[in-house]
Amino acid sequence: MAGWLETSGVLPKFDVCIGKGLDTPGGEFYEASEALISVFDLISGMSMASGDMRKNAVTIQKLSAGGTTLKALVEAECAGKSEKELKKIAGDGATASCALLWLARALNFVIKLLDVMIEDKTKKLSDCVMAGYEVSLKPHHGFMVKGTFTVAVKAAPSREAFIAKLGPSEEKVFADIGAKLPAMKSLISSIQDFLVSKDAKHFAP
Repeated sequence: MAGWLETSGVLPKFDVCIGKGLDTPGGEFYEASEALISVFDLISGMSMASGDMRKNAVTIQKLSAGGTTLKALVEAECAGKSEKELKKIAGDGATASCALLWLARALNFVIKLLDVMIEDKTKKLSDCVMAGYEVSLKPHHGFMVKGTFTVAVKAAPSREAFIAKLGPSEEKVFADIGAKLPAMKSLISSIQDFLVSKDAKHFAP
């Protein structure tokens, strides 16, 4: 039976985006993002986190109707704006710029989780999840959300049970994912750098 890596189509979907960078249409970036976020469907306790991530992906999809690119979405909202206006845009979940800011953080979360899991084959899944969270979303969460997340992580399945859902074997799955992670990281970094170029304070990764 096919595992998550095959059924999600995450790698070919990201290949499309990697080749286009900031000129990726929002709809295509949504497809790749949704595929990567869906890995949380395999981890008990992550429904709240993945729900928020998906909301941001859907915002990008809706605002990019007609094939508008990620770059064009942000430019349309941020070009020529004052620092005060940019602060408002960055905090408004209905804007593409805000949604992309949080979506990039979320995708970094998943990428770091997988990276740590590949690098350290002795690390528990819950520890890999926390490693991803600490370098992506945690710095931007309040005390209550951090506490809720920490409790939720305790429901994560074993490493072995999780890996069994990814694909036919740990070696095959991690080889395929590991080969693509550097390019995925580079794509997300380019998006974050672009946002920072608009406002370094309010669009900080």
